[in-house]
Amino acid sequence: MKAQPLIAVRDVERSSRWYQRLLDCQSGHGGSEYEQIVRDGEIVLQLHAWDAHDHPNLCNADAAPHGFGVLLRFQMTGFDKAVTQARAHSARKFLSSRM
Repeated sequence: MKAQPLIAVRDVERSSRWYQRLLDCQSGHGGSEYEQIVRDGEIVLQLHAWDAHDHPNLCNADAAPHGFGVLLRFQMTGFDKAVTQARAHSARKFLSSRM
């Protein structure tokens, strides 16, 4: 079994471009309501538009503070490169120490 995290976002296409650049990945689906971010044919992250497809747990983007209860963690080589890329792509907060 392999986890395939899915997060709800306001702008799927813009978020897709950002995550592709940040994680050095590609689009695996494309679209304004749903996207798969892939690397080497494996899904790394799924993006879903708020309020699309009547999913009860992906509605009302303003119901809770942004990021409430959500932590995305990617294990990767090239951590320093990822930090540089995050800063270059206007990441507001980014953990800059290794865990």
